[in-house]
Amino acid sequence: MISGLEKRGIFEDVNVIMVGDHGMVGTCDQRLIFLKELAPWINIPENWIERYTPLLSIRPPSDVSPADVVAKINKGLQSGKVGNGEYLKVYLKKNLPSRLHYSDSDRITPIVGLADEGFKVEMNISEAKQCAGAHGYDNAFFSMRSIFIGHGPSFPKGRKVPSFENIQIYNLVTSILNIKGARNNGTSSFPKKVLLPRHN
Repeated sequence: MISGLEKRGIFEDVNVIMVGDHGMVGTCDQRLIFLKELAPWINIPENWIERYTPLLSIRPPSDVSPADVVAKINKGLQSGKVGNGEYLKVYLKKNLPSRLHYSDSDRITPIVGLADEGFKVEMNISEAKQCAGAHGYDNAFFSMRSIFIGHGPSFPKGRKVPSFENIQIYNLVTSILNIKGARNNGTSSFPKKVLLPRHN
């Protein structure tokens, strides 16, 4: 797209916004947490697990108390006898940190585990060597941030702006287009921090 704009001689006349949807962090073998190591405290069948990493999602059957499961898992993780256990925190979904906004849907499992940055949860100890990358960890981690690049007549050249949430981009676009946007979770003052004065 940029090459096409440059070939037409209009790259400097067009506003272009480039964003990524998430960051990435490396995950390697020494950063694994195995649920089978919790066996002295609780047996977690595979059919209870909806997702392992980086968000551990557990949905026990209706005759099993989620609070009891959470208590037993955390007791095991805090025992010092589960490899890397200190890097996984397990919650009842209603007790998750409110800043995550992750508790108001029935599709969210009643038990949620948050792995620390770069750690992976698996069921069984394996000899397989894994070293890759993942996303979806707590968005408070710097590694989960992404990029924002604005170029064109609405943007000052060379300005660096502090990190911001992607919900702000909608108001940025409506300001550039000079249209009234729908109600949204962004702030109406945000474009003033990013755009040249004539676009505020």
